[in-house]
Amino acid sequence: MKHFEKLDFLPQLPLYDELQSMLEDGRLHWNHHNQICINAVPGHTNDFFYGVASLEYDWNKEEFLPNGDKFVPKREEKLHEEDFTELCDVFKGTLFEEVYNDLKWRYKLGRIRIMMSKPQTCMTWHLDFSKRLHYPLKTQKGCFMVIQDEVMHLEKEQWYMTNTTVNHTAFNGSKEHRIHLVAAIL
Repeated sequence: MKHFEKLDFLPQLPLYDELQSMLEDGRLHWNHHNQICINAVPGHTNDFFYGVASLEYDWNKEEFLPNGDKFVPKREEKLHEEDFTELCDVFKGTLFEEVYNDLKWRYKLGRIRIMMSKPQTCMTWHLDFSKRLHYPLKTQKGCFMVIQDEVMHLEKEQWYMTNTTVNHTAFNGSKEHRIHLVAAIL
């Protein structure tokens, strides 16, 4: 497959268990974007929602038009992937810090996010400005990523380099949440 590459040299750690523990004890919680940032820009390491969703569009100001379409304005100040250089405080001393340090040693990173897809949902057809590493923390039958005309189920706790610089989407056709760790590679 030309848009998906399995990687066997990155750490395969039980991040889902760590995530569940952090959610249960209140260190983390989901926002309406269903994303959590692992890293942030300097000065924002106490905010694990800083940089979720789009760096260009301000989804916190989305509006519904009279015809039912959405309008999402551009951010007043655009954020940049290369500015996300520091681990968020809540992840210090966790398995997520181990993964962050390993990835940072191997790659030039942008944002690293935990992204949750609710059951029976699909992302928009879009493209990113860089490739993405995907590490499924929770997945099951019915969860697929589509890159142009290629469709693939990404296996749990297996790293993939994905070419998301072309049109792609992901969908969760299952009845459970799908959760991936996603890192922008610059």
